[in-house]
Amino acid sequence: MQVRAATAKDNARLIAIEHMTPQGEQIKLVSERKDYFVRAKKFDQPILLVAEDEAQEAILGVMGVGPVSVRLGGEVVRGGFIFDWRSNPLAQQGLPRHMLRLWQGVQKEIARQELQFVFGYVKADNERTLGLLHKFGAKKVDEKEFLTMPVHARFSRDQARVSQVLLTRTIDPQREAAILREKYGNLDFFSEISQSADLMQQRQDYLFGKLSYEKSSVKIWDTNAEYTQRVLNMPLVYKVLRPAVHAASKIVSLPRIPRLGDEIRVWQLYDLILDQPDHLFYLLERARLAAKENNIDYLVICMSTGDGGYEQAASKAWVRLKYHVIFVPMTELPMPKAPTYFDVSYL
Repeated sequence: MQVRAATAKDNARLIAIEHMTPQGEQIKLVSERKDYFVRAKKFDQPILLVAEDEAQEAILGVMGVGPVSVRLGGEVVRGGFIFDWRSNPLAQQGLPRHMLRLWQGVQKEIARQELQFVFGYVKADNERTLGLLHKFGAKKVDEKEFLTMPVHARFSRDQARVSQVLLTRTIDPQREAAILREKYGNLDFFSEISQSADLMQQRQDYLFGKLSYEKSSVKIWDTNAEYTQRVLNMPLVYKVLRPAVHAASKIVSLPRIPRLGDEIRVWQLYDLILDQPDHLFYLLERARLAAKENNIDYLVICMSTGDGGYEQAASKAWVRLKYHVIFVPMTELPMPKAPTYFDVSYL
């Protein structure tokens, strides 16, 4: 077995591993992307290693860390964001030796680039990965919920206020950076908007627009051109109800129940700023109307329970996926404090 840097020749095999590792329990979704390296390309000098069984010509696992400059304890610190960490499900179970070897290889690259910590998001019920990370010294410092809301029903019936929500398709990056710094600059993991040229380009490509109502606002992140979510499994009751719901939806507004193999289209809402709690419903309704026009099935927003507007957003969510924010210090550093900043570009 060897641990080496991933190359473009590995693209098809890495995508195949992703297809074998769907997310969810009863409802299983598999991510599909044209280029496995699209996430790594967001970072300058990304670390993306694979463990390979040379005899079998099989990739056993992959691990990525993207160097980032973020705030921690009021100071800008150079760290690494964990992404694309997967073990081939056809490889051995338990605590795979290749995952330990991958981590050791990543640690060498972290030390070479003088990164002072790594952090990432792990689904709360992913006990296997959390167990591995704890063995590597990871600590849980925050919890995020990805609140998923279908777009079949209105979030607000106050059409007079909803009509006042402004949708801006392009924004001034420097002005936006100043707004975010004022709102979120005191949070740990807050990142400067100008990092790599590729990340700056992705921020432009994936921004559908910014919704504003008085002093409140939220932005829409659209990656459907690069990523799709496809349904691999769902509870039997959904399969049974689907024909009736589909027929009834032509008369009344009902959520879409996809078939197995169908694609799910999602918009991520991010950088929420609320002047008044009820403003959220006007923003959501305007986002819903735009989503319907663009064949989007769900709106998702990532929040901590301590974030302003959490209770309002959670009341509209049909699914609430919990993720642990984990932190692995490589040097003496202050522990991050919750709520931490969520940078949508890490998705």
